[in-house]
Amino acid sequence: MHYRLRENLSYCDVDGQLIFLDVAQDRYFKLTGVLENAMRRFKTHEEVAPTLVNDLVAARILVEAPNLRARAAIADIRRPTCSAIEQLATISAQRIGMPPALEVMAIVWSTRRQLKTRTLKTNLAEASAYRDKNTGEHEVATPAAPEILLQATGQFARARRYVPIEPICLLDSLSLLRFLSRRGLSVNIVFGVTPEPFAAHCWAQAGDMVLNETLFDAHAYTPIRVV
Repeated sequence: MHYRLRENLSYCDVDGQLIFLDVAQDRYFKLTGVLENAMRRFKTHEEVAPTLVNDLVAARILVEAPNLRARAAIADIRRPTCSAIEQLATISAQRIGMPPALEVMAIVWSTRRQLKTRTLKTNLAEASAYRDKNTGEHEVATPAAPEILLQATGQFARARRYVPIEPICLLDSLSLLRFLSRRGLSVNIVFGVTPEPFAAHCWAQAGDMVLNETLFDAHAYTPIRVV
């Protein structure tokens, strides 16, 4: 019998700790002791005692699979080498037209309402589908030319200042994804974690350019899931 990681579950190994994200339950958690050791052996394709496999199944980490494909879902994204918001000052004087304040306000308010009334799993699935429908991209997004991304991200950032809602990483990353998708620009949402003390964060990224976070802060987190 073969096993794979349960759907909607992803994880990363950071500072010697396995941290999991369950988007279906909207929660992060860790494994400890024998279960963590068993999962480490599983992810490196080493033999795991049947009793420990059963324990991982009982803990809803693993499920039965018809073959060895998709054994583990680990975040796969290029580590960023540049940040859009740290470059925007260099193009702030360029004439790009009036910021689409009403459009950004409508997107942010709509996204905020969806986050309050729908599950994380549903919101991420709908955002991914919306992006793919408008850009034709799948999996990890292929970035547009940097200057196009910078201009569109700058428009969003300037218009976002007029929306009377406190900035929140998930809200703003999903809103930025929708704003850029409407312009045919495909980006990913990257979720990252730090272990001690535990903290979770997310940002929008295209290729090796993080769009709504500084390079320093993005590098402070280990990616755990990419949407």
